[in-house]
Amino acid sequence: MRNKTLLIATLLMGVGALVTVRLTREAPTDAPVRKPLVAAAVLDAVRTVTIKANNKSVMLVKGEAGWTVKEKLNLPADLENRLLPLMRGLQKAGDFGLLTANPKRLEKLGLTDSVVTLTTADGKATTLAFGKQTEDGLGASARLNDEKHAIRTDFTGYLEGDPAAWADLTLFSAKPAEIKSLKLEWKDGQVSFARKEVGALFEGKEGAAAEDIVAALATIRAADALPKDDKEAAGARRTARITLGLFDGASVVVTLDSATAAKPGEAARAFVTVTHSDPKHQANAVTKLATFVAVPWMVEQVPPSLADFRKGPVSAEPAPQTIQIPGPAPAIITSPDIKVK
Repeated sequence: MRNKTLLIATLLMGVGALVTVRLTREAPTDAPVRKPLVAAAVLDAVRTVTIKANNKSVMLVKGEAGWTVKEKLNLPADLENRLLPLMRGLQKAGDFGLLTANPKRLEKLGLTDSVVTLTTADGKATTLAFGKQTEDGLGASARLNDEKHAIRTDFTGYLEGDPAAWADLTLFSAKPAEIKSLKLEWKDGQVSFARKEVGALFEGKEGAAAEDIVAALATIRAADALPKDDKEAAGARRTARITLGLFDGASVVVTLDSATAAKPGEAARAFVTVTHSDPKHQANAVTKLATFVAVPWMVEQVPPSLADFRKGPVSAEPAPQTIQIPGPAPAIITSPDIKVK
């Protein structure tokens, strides 16, 4: 009996000790509470996005035809490289709670340098002022609307306020293999090329030159967009007209116009116009809104005349090689009848 009583007492003491340990053990530290930085309902209902950054400001507006850049002649916004990454970044970003409410520390965070304002269809605006990265490297510090404190976020997106950076300046894009025919027209004549089938190359001694031009014009992206009444563009003269025929039956006409250089020795700007056979193609719509400046490398790929195209690329003549003879320079002996001045 004594052994049984001792065993029971020991078990009861063990259970009591276990309960005591569980009750007195320190509770684990709670992880930071995360909530969405911007509510999904707000992002779904956004109709305008205003970005202030780098001392510039831009407004993107969503209309029936899609997103446009207000300050850049209402041209289509660059969705793939600009707007979608920003919206995805805001969608994934979280609010991790209070960072600081100290006025002096708030000033040091630079919360007025980069500001994003999202305005929904009902006119309500959500303002996100982003500042310096938090000390723990989580992401940017931020302030919502007119709150007097800053919060911790994991937002790491890059903000740009230059309107030109938000406009989609791609006028036409296709794979070189999709282009069936090429026609080049200048004042002094024209030349045409055609592929026999998909994957075939242009034939003839000038076929390689035609391939280079097609590769350069398969994707046409402008360097900038100017108002339709730009005086320099109005005074430009036609240098070339290029017609691209696609295997799907569509055709694209590209014209290049060169302006006179404003100053001697200064490179003259060229302007590019793209017209697509499909009336609904974006190139036709944006041509009515702006005049587009051609990128220099594209202009360099198109010869200014048929004569230049026939010549082919000009290669610089190699400089004559001189043979250095070791030792002192040889003396020059002249005839008594020759005087060296």
